[in-house]
Amino acid sequence: MLNFLVLLIVFLIFSLVFFVVIRGILNKIPIIGKPPVKTVFFITAKMMVVVNLTFLVMAGLNIKLNALFDPVFALRLIALVLLVTGTAILYVTTIQLNKDLIFGLPDSEKGRLQTKGLFAFSRHPFYLGFILILFSSCLLYPNPLNITAFLTAWIIHHFIMIEEEKFLETVYGEEYRIYRQKVGRYLTIK
Repeated sequence: MLNFLVLLIVFLIFSLVFFVVIRGILNKIPIIGKPPVKTVFFITAKMMVVVNLTFLVMAGLNIKLNALFDPVFALRLIALVLLVTGTAILYVTTIQLNKDLIFGLPDSEKGRLQTKGLFAFSRHPFYLGFILILFSSCLLYPNPLNITAFLTAWIIHHFIMIEEEKFLETVYGEEYRIYRQKVGRYLTIK
């Protein structure tokens, strides 16, 4: 049953990405902007996400390849909670961002600063959701490549967040600086 839930959630993640891409194409909304870090790092980060998602699929299909250990039921349950939480955060953030969802920096400054909803608790809830999903992949399938992919993706995305924050500060100025003082990069517990 746990494996089926993992596969179902991975399907929901891929469905969300597919929906965002198709919506962007149909509505002529750019979904890929200028990479905030060197392009090679930006692409590497996205490739590492795919590696982690592949391991999630393998975990859901119960394919075993060189795992460091076999996760006990409690660890698998924690991973499932993180996976569900991360996926829920992705969906809510996607809905909240709507047409402002873009991977990279936008070409124009016509978007609005998001400070409500999940953005009241995290300056980067979309990344937070993905970090939880990728970490759950490591718990479900503790393979050295999976763990390395997670750490690589997280480190690069951390620098992407920093560069995006610099961009937001130049666009929104004092409004963004006040927001940044109130809300943490990953999570703020109020």
